[in-house]
Amino acid sequence: MIERRFWFALLVAAIPGVAKAETLIFDPTVGSERTYHLEISMASGFSDSSFRDNQFVSALTRFAVTGRDDDGEISMDVFPLWFAYDEGSRVTSTAFGDAPDDLAALMRAGFSATIDPESHGLKDFAPRGDAEMPQAMLTQMRDQLGQPILPVEIEVEKGWTTTTTLPGVADVEITVTSVTPDAVFLSYEGASVDTRLSGVSVLARESGWVERSVMTYDTRINPGADDERFSRQTIAMANTESPFPLYTHAFRGEPEWHDMPTFPFSTIVMPPEPDMVFPGKPGEADRHGKTYTLSFAHDPAAASNIGRFALHDFHLFDGETELPTQFVATLPVTVPGDGGFRTVSRARPVGIGDVRDDLERATALTADVDWYPAEPFTLTLRPDADGKASVSRNGVSAKFRPTDDGYALLLSGKTWDFFGLSFPEGSDVKGQIYAADSSADWLTPAESQARRLALPDYSGLKVVLKAETVPDTIDIRVERYAETPAATRTVAFRTERGKRLDPDTEPETRPLYPDGAPPALDALTPEGLDLAALRFRLATTQAKHCAAGLDEPAPLAGHDLVFETQADEGTGTTTLQLQTDDGIRTHFYGHEPVTVVIDCETAVAWREVTAALDPARPWLIDPETLGADHIMTISAFNERFRLVDAEGTALALVAPDGTPLPPDHTLAAALFEDGHIRAAGRPERILEADAGSDPVTRRFEIRFPDLPEPREDAR
Repeated sequence: MIERRFWFALLVAAIPGVAKAETLIFDPTVGSERTYHLEISMASGFSDSSFRDNQFVSALTRFAVTGRDDDGEISMDVFPLWFAYDEGSRVTSTAFGDAPDDLAALMRAGFSATIDPESHGLKDFAPRGDAEMPQAMLTQMRDQLGQPILPVEIEVEKGWTTTTTLPGVADVEITVTSVTPDAVFLSYEGASVDTRLSGVSVLARESGWVERSVMTYDTRINPGADDERFSRQTIAMANTESPFPLYTHAFRGEPEWHDMPTFPFSTIVMPPEPDMVFPGKPGEADRHGKTYTLSFAHDPAAASNIGRFALHDFHLFDGETELPTQFVATLPVTVPGDGGFRTVSRARPVGIGDVRDDLERATALTADVDWYPAEPFTLTLRPDADGKASVSRNGVSAKFRPTDDGYALLLSGKTWDFFGLSFPEGSDVKGQIYAADSSADWLTPAESQARRLALPDYSGLKVVLKAETVPDTIDIRVERYAETPAATRTVAFRTERGKRLDPDTEPETRPLYPDGAPPALDALTPEGLDLAALRFRLATTQAKHCAAGLDEPAPLAGHDLVFETQADEGTGTTTLQLQTDDGIRTHFYGHEPVTVVIDCETAVAWREVTAALDPARPWLIDPETLGADHIMTISAFNERFRLVDAEGTALALVAPDGTPLPPDHTLAAALFEDGHIRAAGRPERILEADAGSDPVTRRFEIRFPDLPEPREDAR
């Protein structure tokens, strides 16, 4: 059933059209084409349980009219451009090499189809060119794509209605709900024994193509039985040139009632200047699995009246080299954070192939960002004794009225108007938000709002309310967005690799010693005594000049106690561990006290080098100014130098590829293209080890703990 409806949603774009005045059939010009973005939200489970499985399908498909014959048959080519399937944390996408080679080849070559002028449905379907397809798969796809779609002519007259059959649902009533000079809007309502359908679509009168459609199906398996299951799906589809977002995740269970806001609106401020909206700083492209989260910050002085944005013309780069990966993105939203506001969108790679290498190499994703400033204004409703109120201003209307089980607030305005609500402080009002044309009463608020994509009044909302008493006032903030962008800027969203390679970006702080820097010789203290062990931790630079032992021998079971040296080249630290000479005993409960002597030929001091750091970019360090050559190992560098930030934390080095630097690799592995090495953070000083002092001896009187008494419950 899912597959049938998936292909139905793709083909609904290719069926209706204009054949003659006031009658819609599919009658396109040869050479015309449409590319459609499709999102399917699916949920299934037992009807009496809150648990459900959720799946999501995304696709891009291009339809091209290639010819017509004298009998009116229309030839088309169908090109699947991308397909993705999400189920929980598992994402399958043709853009990530998840399509088998033979299927990928078929998708790239596309399919040919013929539309019958009598039935308005597919008459034939086959792979294009020399591509071959298993007969079973071909038959299945032909059956799916061959389902008759809208097998009737549509009369261009508001209120006109007819009844037909759509896949899985008989007796579907199609109604013309609105007619404009450019478009015809349809609604679909139908039900069969186990399935009900509610949908809307908008058809372009001039071109004959479906521009946008939304269909919601609810299917019951074993209806009425104790083990009744449901399958619910909403199919949203739009021409890729459509400016409207496709709602996903439409079914989220039984609708909840939400507390309506009671806080007052913020003060209306003037729209910011373009340079405040686009301060010129690059944005971020944070990769999460198979998507990017794109975000860019606005100047904090831009305040809250940011406006709205649209992203288009995406390009992926590795430095100056453009990569071929294409993207689709969600409608951006602007959210507060970090003392200002950020605009955020989700971008998904699309295509047929494997873009993983491109994403690993990418340094930035660029997009043209349109900015539509807002001019907000406020309306106030004051319900009368009958619980009714209405107000209109600047093309916005708001109506409040009682219903059988509460109240309804109807809002309507210009296409991109956005409405905010505020009820009096202390009000206990709960609500659910539907599209203004909520249609079938079995649709949830989210499913209803998904239909806005193909409704004549995109901004229209119906807010269903429950309250013990009628509110004295209802304030409505209208965000009135400009109809055309006031500015368009190209924004570069840098990837993690892009930020890492950018010399102007401060690297994320990473300490050289994650567990704390080893103490200086004069601050050395024993460690591990709480467990009757004994060890000392020193910088390897210092430990090379030291030897540890006992003042007097203290044998244990015929074995001498000695210090084992354990060097960690990765952090440049050395641990001196007390143990028996056979290495077996490392804990000494109840052992007699011992005196440890650590003799050092010299005490290493850390002195600041004369090489100056760049005040603007102190993380960039020229190793030649330190006298460090490219063949010096990372271990040797860490023993000789410390890059210290303002808090005194020694910083690690950054590798160009972002991986940890092995201690036996040379400094060449840490060199960036500009010849610098980079500190992982913002160093304030560079220190160099100085081993020029006199010998130093440290003595420690060590007392080991007694063996713990066994617990009472363990005896």
